[in-house]
Amino acid sequence: MAHPGQVRRKTSGWATRPCALRHAARRGLSKAAAAGAASWLLRHRTSPTVRLWAPGGGSRVRAGPLTVRALGVRRAATVLLHGIAGTGEAFGAGYDTLADDGRLIVPDVLGFGASLDPHRDDFSLPAHLDALDAMATALDLDGVPLTVAGHSMGAVLALHWAARRPEVRRVLTFSAPLYRTTEEADRHIRAMGLLEGLFALETPLARWTCAWMCEHRELAQWISVAISPQWPIPLARLGVDHTWPAYLGGMNTIIRSPSWQDSMERLVDRGVPVWMVNGARDPVPVPGLVDQLADEMPTIETRTHAHAGHDLPITYAAWCARLLAGTPGPGSTGRRG
Repeated sequence: MAHPGQVRRKTSGWATRPCALRHAARRGLSKAAAAGAASWLLRHRTSPTVRLWAPGGGSRVRAGPLTVRALGVRRAATVLLHGIAGTGEAFGAGYDTLADDGRLIVPDVLGFGASLDPHRDDFSLPAHLDALDAMATALDLDGVPLTVAGHSMGAVLALHWAARRPEVRRVLTFSAPLYRTTEEADRHIRAMGLLEGLFALETPLARWTCAWMCEHRELAQWISVAISPQWPIPLARLGVDHTWPAYLGGMNTIIRSPSWQDSMERLVDRGVPVWMVNGARDPVPVPGLVDQLADEMPTIETRTHAHAGHDLPITYAAWCARLLAGTPGPGSTGRRG
């Protein structure tokens, strides 16, 4: 009952509705965030790559313009070259056994990871090869018998570097993006999906994204973690440690270039064995190309992992390490040239 002189005001449900809507929105956002976090955690914990990868041992040293993980003391050496938008950390502890019979050398290639150089513009193939030569000299590898292997872009780089190093005794390529023309490279990359077409090639969106990452690198590292639950957190963070010139140099002068064919021919002429290794579920290599090369060239052998995708040497490190040691394990098929 209202007191005398007091006006009673009639309230409507509409007066309280905005507040109720805000509370409902907050509850909805909280539930969505919790569901997203739970989904990320589930994918992360069940990822084979997360479960199987561990950081490698050894020491991190500077060798010429490159930072290198080095392990072992014997004379022969195995050099592992990582892919684009990656670092040498991708070759984790599963490869440390290779140091039992020789030195294990895993660089961050020019412009990537701990070899990032924000003031450099030249990341062409010759610049990459010169950097690897300087690394070899700094580590006393000149004249030392070498096995050279690489993943993705690093696989193509391995072919080129091995072709100009007379001490190389053997080459292994993991998930090599070998394209016979630049046009074939562009068609194949675009056919892999919308995101690959937008971000892998030289597009305005790719350039803007890379520039933004350079300005906000720490935030970009954690965004990379958030959108990549299938990757170990250290590898996801390191995936943004490069500049646009470094990325573009790797993409245009190594991945999209057909010049690997000349290097392959020089290796075959020298009689250097080349093992070309792919995952059966990998969309990056051109289907059937490595088998065709094995049919045409006597020193080429192929191996296929039945379950791997483009993550082959990261997720299945033990299997790949056995190939590098010359002892193929189960789970593979292959053919000899």
